[in-house]
Amino acid sequence: MMANEERALVLKFKAGLYVGFFTIFFIITLMVAVGFGFERYYYSMKKEAMVEASQKISNIYRKEGGSDESSLDDLSQQYALDVLIVDQGKLVYSSRPGRRVHLPMEKDIQDEEVIVQGKENEAAADKPVFRLPLHIAELRDLLDGKMPEEEVLGKVQLYKDTPDFEHFNLIDRVQDGAYVIISQSVAPLRENIYIVQRFIIVCGLIWLVLAIIGTILLTQRMTQPLLELKNLAVAMAHLDFSKRWKGNFNDEIGELGDSINTLANQLNVALTALQQSNTELQKQLDKAKEVEHMRKSFLSAVSHELKTPLAIIQGYAEGLDTLDIDKETQQRYCAVIRSETQKMDKLVKDLLNLSRLETDSFKLEQTVFDFTALAEESKARFAKALADKHILAKWELPAEMNVYGDPERIDTILTNFLSNAIDYTPVGRHIHVFADDLGKRYRICVYNEGSHIGEEYQQRIWEPFYKIDSSRARSPKRVFGGPRLGPGTLAALVKLHGETYGVRNEKDGVTFWFTIKKR
Repeated sequence: MMANEERALVLKFKAGLYVGFFTIFFIITLMVAVGFGFERYYYSMKKEAMVEASQKISNIYRKEGGSDESSLDDLSQQYALDVLIVDQGKLVYSSRPGRRVHLPMEKDIQDEEVIVQGKENEAAADKPVFRLPLHIAELRDLLDGKMPEEEVLGKVQLYKDTPDFEHFNLIDRVQDGAYVIISQSVAPLRENIYIVQRFIIVCGLIWLVLAIIGTILLTQRMTQPLLELKNLAVAMAHLDFSKRWKGNFNDEIGELGDSINTLANQLNVALTALQQSNTELQKQLDKAKEVEHMRKSFLSAVSHELKTPLAIIQGYAEGLDTLDIDKETQQRYCAVIRSETQKMDKLVKDLLNLSRLETDSFKLEQTVFDFTALAEESKARFAKALADKHILAKWELPAEMNVYGDPERIDTILTNFLSNAIDYTPVGRHIHVFADDLGKRYRICVYNEGSHIGEEYQQRIWEPFYKIDSSRARSPKRVFGGPRLGPGTLAALVKLHGETYGVRNEKDGVTFWFTIKKR
């Protein structure tokens, strides 16, 4: 959690730094441009406006013959210029508010004051009401009949009458003998420039404050989802596709989050499928290894288990062929050969059945049957063997036990359990056959008095062809294996039914058991 918070702070700081830097850079650049370049630009535009106004005044004067003062007034006000028109040595137009003046025919050149008479007799002729601007030397020259030089016509020039008073001036010809003089004081232009500069500076400062606030809010809004997306990507890189983007943004970040969610879902499905495939493949590999191990074990067992009876048969057969024996001995030799042949036949059948069981080629024929009735048949089958060893057998089974399974294979399991119990029960001891009710199934148990099975061998005795070495057994009297396959075959038959099996040491003996479904 702390790492995420630290990363969030770092990301916010970087984003704020970048945005703040570019904002400040832009504002400073704008202020510098306004401070040093705006004045020149503004003056340049004003000069162009004066030239443009001069051209329009010329067009109006020529078209209207100098009589359309209203149009001239509108034009001068539009451009905020002082306009004077001199025609044939006479001031015929002035844009100064409330004044339309003509020089009187009688004028005193020596006097610096010019007595003018208004068109509407607004001023008396004998009253000095107007003094020509001293800075417009061109006007005096025109009034005196002096023509301006050609190189200055149509060009805007800057004049400084005093250190504190500057103005732009333009002289241009409107027609033969008529000239327009346009003047613009610099002072109001500077005032405008100052106002604009202050406005831009204030706006820049406000913009800077808003940019800082906006940067904080923007980074807060952007960093959190970006960190979530980063953590999601890190989890996906570690093959963890359980996490999802939970944001509700409708912008590019939201689209990215939705795309990552879609990718995570697809990768999760692909990974699940791959894991399942790997699991199945591993099962197949394990099965192949198991089959290969069984094959080797099968061949080893066949070679080992068949070696002894084959040697016996070979020996007795050679005796019959080479020895001069009587008929009685011959019959005994033949009986031995027959007995060993029968043992080999049973061993081969057991080996084949075990091979089919372990390779899943063995099929059960399951049905509902009475286990108690099946047990009675086994009881009768082993009656003589029990009597020969003076073994006391106790049978505790319900009067009727309806179960589901392959009757023939269940009989094989029970028969082998009983045969094993009889083999390892000392003379005059007890055998106990009973059933535990487990609810949905029975547990069939076969107990015999006798020696225990060491704990280190209780699992291995169920392996095919496994034989406990008598030198390692807790009791040398109890040795499993031999010509019968024994528990290995039984374990395979029980597992084929989907049931369980086992062995446990009791106080005075051993109990073998297996389960079977009820019906």
